[in-house]
Amino acid sequence: METDPEYVSVSITADELRQIDQVLRTSAARLEDLYRKVSDAAFKDLGAVFETLHWDILKETGYMSWFGLAFTLAGYLSSYCQGEARSGARDKWLSFKAQTDFIAEQLDELKLCLEVDNDIYKLAAGTLLYCCAVIRHMKSKNRGCLCFGSQSAGSPVKEQIENSIAELKALQDNLTFATLAAVGNRVSQPISPPGTTNRRSGLELYTVSVGLEQHVSTIVEFVKKNGVCLVGIHGQAGLGKTTLLNEVVAKVERIEKRLFASIEVGEDLRQMQSSLLEQLGGGKKEITSVAQGRSALLYQLRKLKQNNKVARIAIDNLYDVRLVGELFPHSLGKVLPANSCVIITCPSLAILSRVDQLCRPAMPNYHYLPYKLPCLAPQQAKALFISHAASEPVNTLYSINGIFSKYGDLANHFLPLCEGLPMAIKVIGSYFSNPANRNEENWTAIGKRMKQVAEEMDTSEDQMFAKLLVIYEKLGPAQKEAFLDIAAFLRGWDWRTVERIVGKPQLDTLVDQALINAKLKDAESTSGIAQYTRYSERPWKSEMVMMHELLYAIACRRAQGNRVCSEDQTHLPERLKMDGPGMELKNIQGLSLISCKEPLQGTMLEKMQGARVLILHDTGVKGYCNKPLSQLQFFYWGRSKVAPDVRIPFQMERLRKLEMVILRAAEIDLTIKFPAQLKDLTLIGCNNMDELHECILQLVGLLELHLNGCNRLHDLTHAFGKLKQLRRFRLENCLSIRQLHKSIGQLASLREMDLSGCTNITTLPAEIGNIVTLQKLNLMLCKCLLRLPAEIGSLRSLTHLNLGQSGIRMLPQEIGKLLALEELSLSGCELLEKLPKEIGMLSGLLRLNLSSCTDLKELPREIGALGSLQKLSLNSCTSLSRLPIEIFDLLSLQSLDLDYMKLLAHLPAEIGNLRMLQRLSLNCCTRLNRLPPEIGSLPALQVLNLVGCTGLKLELPAEIQKLAKDNAVYVHREDDSLTLEGPKNPSFKLYSMTY
Repeated sequence: METDPEYVSVSITADELRQIDQVLRTSAARLEDLYRKVSDAAFKDLGAVFETLHWDILKETGYMSWFGLAFTLAGYLSSYCQGEARSGARDKWLSFKAQTDFIAEQLDELKLCLEVDNDIYKLAAGTLLYCCAVIRHMKSKNRGCLCFGSQSAGSPVKEQIENSIAELKALQDNLTFATLAAVGNRVSQPISPPGTTNRRSGLELYTVSVGLEQHVSTIVEFVKKNGVCLVGIHGQAGLGKTTLLNEVVAKVERIEKRLFASIEVGEDLRQMQSSLLEQLGGGKKEITSVAQGRSALLYQLRKLKQNNKVARIAIDNLYDVRLVGELFPHSLGKVLPANSCVIITCPSLAILSRVDQLCRPAMPNYHYLPYKLPCLAPQQAKALFISHAASEPVNTLYSINGIFSKYGDLANHFLPLCEGLPMAIKVIGSYFSNPANRNEENWTAIGKRMKQVAEEMDTSEDQMFAKLLVIYEKLGPAQKEAFLDIAAFLRGWDWRTVERIVGKPQLDTLVDQALINAKLKDAESTSGIAQYTRYSERPWKSEMVMMHELLYAIACRRAQGNRVCSEDQTHLPERLKMDGPGMELKNIQGLSLISCKEPLQGTMLEKMQGARVLILHDTGVKGYCNKPLSQLQFFYWGRSKVAPDVRIPFQMERLRKLEMVILRAAEIDLTIKFPAQLKDLTLIGCNNMDELHECILQLVGLLELHLNGCNRLHDLTHAFGKLKQLRRFRLENCLSIRQLHKSIGQLASLREMDLSGCTNITTLPAEIGNIVTLQKLNLMLCKCLLRLPAEIGSLRSLTHLNLGQSGIRMLPQEIGKLLALEELSLSGCELLEKLPKEIGMLSGLLRLNLSSCTDLKELPREIGALGSLQKLSLNSCTSLSRLPIEIFDLLSLQSLDLDYMKLLAHLPAEIGNLRMLQRLSLNCCTRLNRLPPEIGSLPALQVLNLVGCTGLKLELPAEIQKLAKDNAVYVHREDDSLTLEGPKNPSFKLYSMTY
């Protein structure tokens, strides 16, 4: 069908048009009923009407993405209405004007209702489906829809559809995951890949809730009260207030299937207000002042109240009473919707009382619970201490013979000093996890020292501070420096980047000592310099380096002003203007200036001869530093925007200890000279480099090279092979690269290569097979890469191969030679039609991801030979109609994901062979008409997902019903019982879905 390009906002193929037209034709009765209900019924009934229609159309079209479906429907509307407009029947338009005005009003109300619940998926599909229903109705009644014709200026329907398309595109940009319907991450815990554990050897999985069960139950019961509930968890630092808050929030979300708007109080109030506003459904807005933020929150809460929506807010670490009046609207209690709840953690009752004053106008239906978290009971404290000292999870301690008697004396000696504080128990217990520290002479001396320093302090918090300082002093010099550097400069930075700066041994030691921890955070929730130093732009979430506030306080005191950090300031820190006795600039060990409007003086920089860390972002340097910084080891230089002055303020080649450099700027000085001993170099967004420059190629000792977003770079040159020491090479989002130079085969030490986002790479050189040390190869989003060279089979050390969303059509037979391969991802390879039978030779493969391989029509029988396979993902393989019976020979399989396999009609009884299967997901397998009772005999099964399996009978087999009744297995069948883990934006941390 020809279409007018002026109006077609979305491209649509002839096949797609015929398919949608067929669906609409067969759905005429339902669409007619929909239009009647919309015209006659109360607005509150529309949700149920849309739910049924969503499922019917999704099932019949087989589209695996709500966005794809919505865009296609939009294209259909554009194409069809223009065709009608060209038919010449323009005299009908006025008769539809009143109807389209009504439609516009209903769409606005629908949009308002849905977006405050963050149910953007229903908004995306529902708005367009609604338009589609009305257009179809008009066609059947009048044979002439002119709402897109050239004379229909100001047409509400036209504007609504175009606005919807714009909103969809904005949402799709924000939601970086591929499909809306991939409901893989649900309420239950996913199966963890083998060999991956939480930092601190996985202990946090078992110790975070020690002694909190009763507290969680008490608070959860309280927030069930009708009316507005305020809960304030308060108490001294180290009690576990944050842990309790997280567990309460998680439990309420599981019970009510509604999400909390959660923020952690930091330095930037405007960012916190923006995040809170967005999570409450107010959209993503830039907050320029805290007053504006309060007004925006006030407006959004009032809107929620008017629409009878509930607000649930969780705020962690509200550490200062002055923040209450700045963060919250002053009439908070008047605008909080009924049945809302606010849960905060704070150190004192005074802060909580101030929040109570703001919320009290919600009377008489207002409930207030100041909850002082007590210390751990003796038995709980002992179990927690021994679990960290013995490096064993709490729930296994009692099964280990003699574990309590072995560590009993040690625990009894130190538990009184810990005063029941979980944080202190973890830190002191973790110190003794090293056997060398457990001799009686050592721990007796440490205990004596702790008592002495505590007696010198007045307050309880200062006493605990002094005791923990004793443990800090036991660190080696390198670990101390790493701890202080992290506290001053690197807290909240990406884990891999920090590991490169301070060294893996130092980071591992600090983790083992429970002095730092990893926290999975949404990428956009980072602030300051941390957001510019993420290892990758790709992940939704990143592991950030964090530490407890009490430990942070210890680090700040020990730094004694010799680590200077300033962010977004008009003037330079006063410390830089001091150069007298005891405060000499030469004593400064690190400097971080971010967005400082006053330039740093080159003469100041010259005097900082002790500086090991230097971070300058959007901060100028006046003059030049002529004297080399002899101790500098890490240097970051960045510009957010193109700036005329991109000159590095000193000669880097003269810095004899400099080993790691990150340069983030649109242009860099290509005459720059790096020091010969440089080990780690990152260039971000550099667009004035066409080919890899000689200044980089001369660094023959380089171990890591990261080039991110260097969009003019098109050639690595033949000299690239000189970097023979290179171990990790990242070429991410470099859009001009079409092929790698064959000299890459000379990198004899390379272990990791990341080419993700290089969308124009067409081939890999055969010489890649020479890199026999390569362990990880990431080719995600290499959309022009259609095949792999046969030489890929020579990579005998390769353990991870990611081809997700690439253009791969087939794998070479030589793939079977990768005997060390543990993980193979082909997710989103829409052109992949089959797998070679040689894939069955991958005897060490643990994880195979084939999700959204929409052209994959069959699996080879040889897949049953993958004896080590633990996780298999086939969700959204819409052309796959059956599973080879050999799949059920995978006796090590723990997770099987078959979501949205729309052609799958049944599962064989042989599924009972999968004795290790913990998770079976069959969401939206709409043709699945029965389940084998053998599922009920799977001994390890924990989760069975059946959401949207409309072809199943109401009654499940008795064997499965028994599993659900006994709570042995989570059987998810109701549409509102699932959640999705979302992408990088904090407001999309979790989605509560009701289709």
